[in-house]
Amino acid sequence: MMIRMRGDLLACAAALALGTTAGCAGEERPTAATASTSAAASPTAASPGETAAAAEPGHRELVERFVAAINAGDEAGVRDTFAPEARFDSVGRIYDGRDEIMDRFLVPEVIEAKGQYRLLSLTPGQGERVVAEYDFSTGGGSREHFTYDCSVRADRFADCVGRYV
Repeated sequence: MMIRMRGDLLACAAALALGTTAGCAGEERPTAATASTSAAASPTAASPGETAAAAEPGHRELVERFVAAINAGDEAGVRDTFAPEARFDSVGRIYDGRDEIMDRFLVPEVIEAKGQYRLLSLTPGQGERVVAEYDFSTGGGSREHFTYDCSVRADRFADCVGRYV
């Protein structure tokens, strides 16, 4: 009980640092409408940083497919990792549907910027969610560190929340 309470307090403190109360006072884990963290990486880089609780094999495969496709600039491959009705909250910018995620976010801000994701860790989220932590760089030399906390349905991302770490 004490360990769970301490974990809850740490989660609440982290959520407050990100400007949200998600995870505080018994609130549910973040969804695209609430909060979480963000992403960028190489498919095999996660193993050393993974915690004791390993991500489900299907989730790992999906994340690895996403990273391989986006790093290759494979727009069709990236598109295929998202459900048609997917939703993505990228640091408060909401994209509804796979087409909007691709057309307004991933194509212009990642693929066209020659972005490269380096997967740092992969952990199971609550329920059918997976949390991937990434370092991200662009062809122009910009760098970011973030997590994507995504629900997975039918082997595709359905609801993602991206936040800076």
